[in-house]
Amino acid sequence: SSDRLKPTTEEILEICPRMRILVIGKTGVGKSSLIQEAFGVKGVEISGYGAGQATIEKEFKSNQNGRFVLHDSQ
Repeated sequence: SSDRLKPTTEEILEICPRMRILVIGKTGVGKSSLIQEAFGVKGVEISGYGAGQATIEKEFKSNQNGRFVLHDSQ
């Protein structure tokens, strides 16, 4: 029953206060654009012509929600 369900968001955030998200996909599908637009991240290099210079070693922090750390794949 629903009265036995506990809120888990607070518990999860205590264990894992920041969540890393790796955005993967084929070259040119808009991974960098997605990171920039959906999460309000500035400084993501967007290549309009072919493969960009993304690396999963670099992290981007969301201005909209500091709990999200994003990584862009090549």
